[in-house]
Amino acid sequence: MSDQRFAKPIRMLHSLLAICMLTQLAIGELMDVPEVEAPPSAGLSWIVPAFAHEGHHQAIPGAPVEATLGFEVHEFLGLTVAALILIRLLLAMTSLPGANWRELTPWASAAGRSQLGLEIRTQMAGWKQGKLASPEDGEAVARSVHGLILLSGLIMGVTGVILFFGWSTTAPQTELIELVASTHEVVVGGLEALLGAHILAVILHQRQGHHILDRIKPTD
Repeated sequence: MSDQRFAKPIRMLHSLLAICMLTQLAIGELMDVPEVEAPPSAGLSWIVPAFAHEGHHQAIPGAPVEATLGFEVHEFLGLTVAALILIRLLLAMTSLPGANWRELTPWASAAGRSQLGLEIRTQMAGWKQGKLASPEDGEAVARSVHGLILLSGLIMGVTGVILFFGWSTTAPQTELIELVASTHEVVVGGLEALLGAHILAVILHQRQGHHILDRIKPTD
C-alpha cells in the first residue's frame, strides 16, 4: 500500500481541509445571518414580511443589524478554507503523487472518460449492494469525486470571498450579492452531498478491509 500513498503535503492538506470544511459546513447550518430587511413595498404592505434568519425576528426593516459570532467565525474560517484550496491548486501544478490536476479530472481526457465509464459500468451492481471495488480498481471514480469536491470548494471559496467583502449589515443586499449568495448556497448543498458520499465510501472501504485511510493519513 505504500506505493499508493499520497505525498505527505497532500495528506496533511487533506486533513486540514477535512477539519475546516466540515466545521465550516456545520457552522453555516447553525449560524444566524445578519441581513437588513428591505422596507415593505407600499403596494404589498398587507403581506407579512418574511424573516429569513433566526435571531433577527425583531429587526426593524431597513435598520442596520449586528453580525453574530457564528457569522463572523464562518467568515474567517471561510477565508482559511479558501487559502487552503488555493494551496491545493498550486500543488495541483506539481508532480507530487496524487497532486496533479490531471489525476483529479479524469473526465478531461478521452482516456480518462473511457476509464471512468468502464469503472462505473462494471461496479454499478456492487454499489447497489453497498460493495465497493478495491481502490486500485476504482481510481477514476475516486479521483473524480476528489476533483468535484475541490471544484465545489473552489466555487464556494470564490463566492464566499465576494460575500465577505460585499455583504452589508447596514443596508439590503444588492442584486449581485443576492445572486452570489444564492450560488454559494447551491454549491454548499452540492458539496455536502459530495462529502457525504465520500465519507460513506471511506467507511465502506474500511469495512471491506481496503485500508483506504492508510493512503491519506497525515502521519507516516
